Amino acid sequence: MKKKRFFLAILFLLLSKSALFASTSKGVVLPRNIIIMIGDGMGVGAISAYCLANTNSNFFRFKNIALMSTYADGSLVTDSAAGGTALATGFKTKNGYVSTLPDGTHLETIMEVAKKKGKSTGIVVTCSVTHATPATFYAHVSSRGNEAEIATFATNQTIDVFIGGGLSFFTPTPSQQTLTTQYTEANPGQQTINLLEIMSNLGYKIITNYEEFALYTPTKTEKLLALLESMHLPPALNTNRKTSLPEMTKKSLDILSKSKNGFVLMIEGSQIDWEAHGNNAKGLIAEMSDFDKTIGVVLDFAQKSGDTLVIVTSDHETGGVGIIGGVVGKSTTIRFLSKDHTGVLVPTFSYGPGSENFLGIIDNTFIGKKLIEILSGSSPNQTKN
Repeated sequence: MKKKRFFLAILFLLLSKSALFASTSKGVVLPRNIIIMIGDGMGVGAISAYCLANTNSNFFRFKNIALMSTYADGSLVTDSAAGGTALATGFKTKNGYVSTLPDGTHLETIMEVAKKKGKSTGIVVTCSVTHATPATFYAHVSSRGNEAEIATFATNQTIDVFIGGGLSFFTPTPSQQTLTTQYTEANPGQQTINLLEIMSNLGYKIITNYEEFALYTPTKTEKLLALLESMHLPPALNTNRKTSLPEMTKKSLDILSKSKNGFVLMIEGSQIDWEAHGNNAKGLIAEMSDFDKTIGVVLDFAQKSGDTLVIVTSDHETGGVGIIGGVVGKSTTIRFLSKDHTGVLVPTFSYGPGSENFLGIIDNTFIGKKLIEILSGSSPNQTKN
């Protein structure tokens, strides 16, 4: 009788362990959680410049690496809207379009698929949560510049946890703060309704200052809208950045990890791109450092959980970053080819169950399609507006 009970206990433990993962009919283990990290504008040059000067970088923890093309529909050089759309949906679109085709077709995003599967979802960025890259994961508009319109898609509750900037797009009072980007953006528009009130009525906890955010400790899975700046967070080099991407990521994981069905989280190092646009080498390395530390937080979580797929990639390269000198383990001297985006391939790093899919030379649409396939076991859907 004791032996029978022992073997039953062992069987129970094995079944409990296997329940952490989903499996296909072929017995392939699928991840319970997916974390997508996007270093906006981060190409091979930026990663090389950072890693050669920081030989203990978390990038070295990855074993599965690919190179990825980023071109948009009709353009070899993409912007963040088209690049983000490919990663979020698996489809190409023209520059400026946010998870929408030029004919008005709405492209289903990985977050929308995740919600259908009962998973929790989150977005953590150092820009406004309505900016081009984060917008592609939950909104559908014909112009990335319509940020007031993009904000209204938050009420669809596709995303459970928002952490970043963008408060001005959720309130009727326009922000007077100047955009921190180094290039001209379309007029983002003025919000005419109180989205904060609507989001609160939908059950979101609203946080609009750093002090409350620092004290916030979630005890359960809940919905959060943390808008810490009127527009974007200050640059990493600026002492006014009162939180960091790693800290914001930890808060999001505290909430999402409590989800009984797992989660999908998108994290963006938004301002790598802006420092490259400005050809600011020190600023670029500072943003890369913030992003690298965030990778450390995510990989530590993934190693502990054992059921989390991590993808680290970029929407495009910015600046044509090259290395012309320096000392290994100490510093690198950077020279920029451009102040704009380029069409070169960007690296993709992956870790965890399913990471074996992301090898070789791939296109950005492959990531969106594969992640949606992993979640649903079917091809991405297109739905007419």
